[in-house]
Amino acid sequence: MIQVHTIRDLERVTGVPRTTIHYYLRRGLLPRPQKTAASRSLYTEEHIQILEKIAEGKRAGHSLLEIENELQPYAEQPHGAVVDLVAQEHQRMHNRILALAADEFATKGYKNTHVTTIMRELGITATLFYCHFPSKRRLLAECVQLLGRSSSESPNTGRAPAEDAAENLLRILCERARVLELSAAASAVMQVEGDADEGDLRQSVEQVIAPIVMAIGVELDRGREKHAKRSVLSTELIAVTLLGAYERVAPRSPLPSQYGRKDLLEAHLWLFLAAQAARNGEIDIDSRLARYEGLISKLSSELPPLPPELELTPSPEGA
Repeated sequence: MIQVHTIRDLERVTGVPRTTIHYYLRRGLLPRPQKTAASRSLYTEEHIQILEKIAEGKRAGHSLLEIENELQPYAEQPHGAVVDLVAQEHQRMHNRILALAADEFATKGYKNTHVTTIMRELGITATLFYCHFPSKRRLLAECVQLLGRSSSESPNTGRAPAEDAAENLLRILCERARVLELSAAASAVMQVEGDADEGDLRQSVEQVIAPIVMAIGVELDRGREKHAKRSVLSTELIAVTLLGAYERVAPRSPLPSQYGRKDLLEAHLWLFLAAQAARNGEIDIDSRLARYEGLISKLSSELPPLPPELELTPSPEGA
């Protein structure tokens, strides 16, 4: 990838003011830059090298005409003939916005992440930002997708699993901690706003969560064939429940301050080990569960009543 520079970069690296750079461009001493907007041009290392050659020539006492004749072959070369610098710069800026936003969402949550802060940190205008992302919600969706791909392609994810399912679970949670924090933020947004973007955000979350659920399910079932009495409860449902519990409390948890990430991992591992032991038949949970089947059926089929002050009452006649 070619290193791309703005005119501000050229000034900083070479010490040549932009008025002089523009003069050199008009005289043909420098190749024309690629334009991304009326007031924004892209330059390459070639421009820096030519500016340095001009400075060397001036220090040697050569006239600008002599320097121009010497550099004519450089200026006549087609600049960026095989590279679309505009597309390259667009992708570079797109990635910079995603990188900063992913960190903001993970550490501050959706509500406290502000697009104006991202613009200010990157030194970009609102027009440029919205050329990349039409909304903060769409930005969050792409952050989830990006971190989901990154965690699945991590070198650690290719590691051969350990025999110990608990060790594997801890690695799954830690290696995917960032994407879990973002998916939690995204889930909170969807609960409030629904599918305002035609399901883009929901689809992004589902795409990154599905492989994590599958990985937890694999660990739940690891070594299960060794046990004669096994629970028939759905592996996927238990894995989803375990992940949901972790996802709910891990990011910016409102727990008392004495509990940190280490405590949360231990608590989640405790739940995992208990679920695994019950599924393997090491402890008999199914028979205990059976005692509550009737109550579960009853409670799951009805909602609790409204408080008396909110109950609907018939309107008085004639009202």
